[in-house]
Amino acid sequence: MDPEELFESIIRALMFLAGILGNNWLAIRSLPAQRSGIRTSEVLFINLAASNLITNYLVDLPDTIADFAGSWFLGETFCGVFRFCADLSETSSIYTTFFISVFWHQKLVGSLKRGGAPIQLDSLCLVACLLAGSWTLSVAFSVPHFYFVKVQEANESEKDCIDVFPN
Repeated sequence: MDPEELFESIIRALMFLAGILGNNWLAIRSLPAQRSGIRTSEVLFINLAASNLITNYLVDLPDTIADFAGSWFLGETFCGVFRFCADLSETSSIYTTFFISVFWHQKLVGSLKRGGAPIQLDSLCLVACLLAGSWTLSVAFSVPHFYFVKVQEANESEKDCIDVFPN
């Protein structure tokens, strides 16, 4: 492994560790402190942490290990899981970040316009439906990664997990 690849692998490992610590902390801190119930913002932050933890555990960890090992060694089956999880977590994370942005925009602008009246995204039922829809879309967009992956061998010692979509 040349120094540039080693540096990149070390940075990836540090980002992996920071992601694990940060997302676990976000999920734990977002749990409701009282038994009075959960709020919309907590649900959104827990969902964001969950989608990012999928990335951390099922994408970043195997990719970091493969970097240090020098090639993909986990086989073609996990290659499909790896690509599926990468796409799933990225897509769900984007949707959740969008919902968080809309929620806080409604909170800030809505409180100025309506004097602190409740906003639409304060409804846990609506947020649950939006999140269920976003996870459903994320899964639908990610399913092709199970079927169109392969472990490409450059030479006997170097393998890589790649997407191979038909033309």
